[in-house]
Amino acid sequence: MQRLFRRLNRVESIGRRLRLAFRVVVIILVVPAIVSIAVMLSNGIRYNAIIAHMGRVGDLKPKVAVEIPDEAWSVVAGYQEFSQARLFEMIHEVNIELDVLMSSMVSPNQLELNVARRTMDTLRDKAIELGEQIKSDAPVVENEAKLEEIRDVAALVEDMLENYIDVEIDAAIEESSALNRMMVISLLLEFALLALALAVSVYAQRGLSRAIRAPISQLEHFAGLLAAGDLRARAPQTSVEELVNLTDSFNLMADRLEALMAQSRREQENLKKSELRTLQAQIAPHFLYNTLDAIVWLAESGSTDEVVHITRALSDFFRISLSQGRDWIDVSEELRHLRGYLTIQKVRYRDILDYEIDVPEDAREGLILKLLLQPLVENAIYHGIKFRRRGGRVRVVGRREGEELHFAVIDNGPGMSEERLVEVLSGLGEEEATAGYGLSNVDRRIRLYYGIKRGLRIHSDGAGTRVEFIVPVRRQAADV
Repeated sequence: MQRLFRRLNRVESIGRRLRLAFRVVVIILVVPAIVSIAVMLSNGIRYNAIIAHMGRVGDLKPKVAVEIPDEAWSVVAGYQEFSQARLFEMIHEVNIELDVLMSSMVSPNQLELNVARRTMDTLRDKAIELGEQIKSDAPVVENEAKLEEIRDVAALVEDMLENYIDVEIDAAIEESSALNRMMVISLLLEFALLALALAVSVYAQRGLSRAIRAPISQLEHFAGLLAAGDLRARAPQTSVEELVNLTDSFNLMADRLEALMAQSRREQENLKKSELRTLQAQIAPHFLYNTLDAIVWLAESGSTDEVVHITRALSDFFRISLSQGRDWIDVSEELRHLRGYLTIQKVRYRDILDYEIDVPEDAREGLILKLLLQPLVENAIYHGIKFRRRGGRVRVVGRREGEELHFAVIDNGPGMSEERLVEVLSGLGEEEATAGYGLSNVDRRIRLYYGIKRGLRIHSDGAGTRVEFIVPVRRQAADV
């Protein structure tokens, strides 16, 4: 058992460690149960076979003790001819049944049946002698004497069969007792193995928590440095396999963030500045910091499945956010990026947030300017859903109409007053972002990249807010 625990500790992959722990638990619970069932099934089969043999032997008794002597008596009494009697046929049927029983016995009690089988041969010989006496017109007294011999031999066979049944009853009682003992032992063993499996599960869970907590805390530390403005902060490589992509994405994010910041200082071009701010909004250190903090909390509480889930979602989020520097990505990638973001926010806000993404397959074709939907969803969460105690819902719907893509982000937050809505609409696309940084940024990027006059459309009342945009379908990246 100590070797098993040491092996669990040596495995550095969260997934492999979970699979190893699962296999151990399955082996502990399933294999002994299968063995116990097989043994009990074997005992049960033996018990049923003994009962069946006793029943078949019991069926032979009246044929040997009554029917065969009666058939011989009917011949001696003159009721039927010896050649017409079924005496030999009945003896042969009994012999066949005895042979079958002896060949299929499950208990070692064959002595009585063997003797009975040989005695049946004697009974057949007596029947032959009776036939010869009748054929030679022997006196009735001699025939009656032979009939008595047949009856005596038949009674002897009956006694042997009765003795066999008595011995088999004892064997059946023994098998029943063994079966009951095995059931009790199996029950106790299953309880013991269940306790052992529980101990292995608890130990594996604690080991996973310890293995995850240290690298996550390390990532949290460097994310805090990045959030404080130290763009040179880089996380060291981790030995946890599932966190390698996240660490690489974190460092790549920091590298690109530092490079983009330097580029921003060198270039004052309006479009590049907007792209940099969009990238910064998507990979904002405070979002990563809060997410890592949630991961640490889940790891400490033992929710290892949720840790793996949110870690992979965060890794996908960063990978698609960076997109190897591409501005245009597949619509399906944009939706996967959005789903990763909402998965993380769902863990953070739990009952406060629910979401739905409704985009049919025909609207997922082609390319779209990356990071259009996520800022709108983030705006809906932080300015709408966040103010609800429960029942918050964000819907992302999309459809294709001809060569146009229609997308809308809808929330059931408190909405905006008419004055605020007018202020937001009038501030769209302005450099000072009076409409809100995320909305203004997306609006300007739609206008600049797609070359259209209108970006976002906003509708809001007391029942929530709807932000939508319409862009052309693109088959290849624009040269903008």
